[in-house]
Amino acid sequence: MPNDPQTLIGLAVGAVIVVWLVFSVLRKLFGLALLAAIVLGAAVLWFNPGLAQLAWTNLQAFLGTR
Repeated sequence: MPNDPQTLIGLAVGAVIVVWLVFSVLRKLFGLALLAAIVLGAAVLWFNPGLAQLAWTNLQAFLGTR
């Protein structure tokens, strides 16, 4: 590995850019996965009213409003 300062600075800048790109892509993928999970959960509750009622009852019991 080279020891001159310009190469080390260049490698550090390159590493920072790569890490930034990876985390920005992962953040976007996580957001899409979260959105898909919310939509899927809403669809399951929408098409299964019995499950929706059970979930609502459990949520009320958990919050102490019932």
